[in-house]
Amino acid sequence: MIEARAMDPDTEPEAFARGLLEAHGLPSRPLEATGGWSNRVWLAPGHVVRLSQGRFRDAFAHEARVLRLLPPDVPHAGVVAHGAVGRREWLVLERVPGRPLGDVWKALSEGRRQSAIAQLGELLRALHNVRLPTGFDNPWLHDAFAPGGDLRDAYHAPPHLYRRLIDAAWRVPGVDRAMLEQVDAFIGSRLGAFGDEPTALVHSDVHFANLLWDGDRIGALLDFEGSRPAAPDLELDTLLRFCREPEHYPMIPGETSSLTAHDLASVTQWLSGAYPALFAHPRLSERLAVYEALWHLTQLLHFPPGSGPPDPWGHLLRSVEGGHQPVQQAAAQDQRFFAAE
Repeated sequence: MIEARAMDPDTEPEAFARGLLEAHGLPSRPLEATGGWSNRVWLAPGHVVRLSQGRFRDAFAHEARVLRLLPPDVPHAGVVAHGAVGRREWLVLERVPGRPLGDVWKALSEGRRQSAIAQLGELLRALHNVRLPTGFDNPWLHDAFAPGGDLRDAYHAPPHLYRRLIDAAWRVPGVDRAMLEQVDAFIGSRLGAFGDEPTALVHSDVHFANLLWDGDRIGALLDFEGSRPAAPDLELDTLLRFCREPEHYPMIPGETSSLTAHDLASVTQWLSGAYPALFAHPRLSERLAVYEALWHLTQLLHFPPGSGPPDPWGHLLRSVEGGHQPVQQAAAQDQRFFAAE
């Protein structure tokens, strides 16, 4: 990792981004700031500069390592350089042509939509076949569960650690303890759906803002900083939630998404045709219910009851009451998923 001590991104972030490009002999004009969920991002003619907030340890070093592991079958942006200024990391990537798939989805014909999801299935299959080095892990997820760690960062928590999140939820203002005990029982009763299944490299944040569409093909899957070893079907957690509630996944943070659940109604059916093994576990519904509950428990540490959208407490209550079934709602058009259940 390269230290850029002479530059100060806190006072002149755009000048910092421009300086990084020029230091590497890369064109830096024009330079356009663009939206990012947790990082500052600039677009140069042939490159992208990202600057972290420093919240997640070694997030960009981890992403750079993952990107260098990926085969061509997983279209992605190549790494030019990465480094740090103190705890804040920076990353320079090759710029990949295309627009977020969510921006163009409504304009695509049904045939092109189905082609996009078929390509996504092939992409995910290739990603899940990447060979990982011994000891590979996500550093900031590891930090979240370490002594003194911040469980608010435990996104996509491993199911066997769910009681750590339950314990943290006890301290959230406004939580009904009797209902939290039901959430505990809801997850605990489904842990038998998890065993010694093989792990793979999962992206963990696949939705249409992280997929670039270039004419008739997926040009790149973006933002690998949350990737980690896990069961491949963890990939469905974010993707199915996006299909149910695309309003929470706008293409530009802070803006309103134009997509609706109706627009995405066929995505799961098409994906199952392209990558049936992703849906093959005989207890898939239980597994996805656990993934969903774990996601909302982590969100509850950020958004207590009554704080408004995204309302993780309300989602948890609906799950416990049987009114929120992730797979069934997203895949209602393809009952093959439940034939073995």
